[in-house]
Amino acid sequence: MFEDAQKISAVFADRTRFSIYQFIVNLSTQTCNVKEIAKEFSIHPNVARLHLSKLEEIGLLESDWDHQATPGRPGRVYKLCTKALSLTFPPRRYELLSHLLLESLYSYDDASDVLERIGYQYGKKLAQKVTAQESFLMSQSMDEETKKKYLIQILSAQGVSFMITKEGTQKVIRLTNCPFRELALEHSHLTCKLHQAIIAGLYESFFEPVQMTTLSRQSNNDTYCELLLSQEKP
Repeated sequence: MFEDAQKISAVFADRTRFSIYQFIVNLSTQTCNVKEIAKEFSIHPNVARLHLSKLEEIGLLESDWDHQATPGRPGRVYKLCTKALSLTFPPRRYELLSHLLLESLYSYDDASDVLERIGYQYGKKLAQKVTAQESFLMSQSMDEETKKKYLIQILSAQGVSFMITKEGTQKVIRLTNCPFRELALEHSHLTCKLHQAIIAGLYESFFEPVQMTTLSRQSNNDTYCELLLSQEKP
């Protein structure tokens, strides 16, 4: 564990490398290549390749050959590893505790409803905390882009890569990084319900009440988690 911590610290000691990792976390597409990183950060492709290789070495990225690229030797494409890295000193087993608590909830018929209520309230509290720090009151006069900015700011601080897209006349929330992925793979019914409720509490602190319908889930091996927003709740 100590050696892993040293490697991770050394990799992230470079500010550009950390910024590249953050950029990839927030990508709307699943993969990126050396040229895209070089262009985004105004660095030489060889430097971009080195940064990406270092991130891959410590297990934050994984790569493969891009056989759909232009003719010639295929380049490499990079994407986030699905397995998260976690280091604590002294050792802690919070993920195990979370698994056991979720497992115990299956014996209660109303567990899903309780988690939904708790998640919604937590989402509201997150919004209130940030808006209080910014010293302004929530109001209908705030324009949509400002509301969206604060929503993204809060979710980013929670480790969620978030964007709002359009499906015809309806909005779709797209999450490219699930902060509860490992738990959701085993307890998707409860974990996804809780996470969706947190997002609903946050969203409805800035926008009108909505009904959220799940379109895709990373826990089902989908690329994204997507929620379709309907204007009225049933």
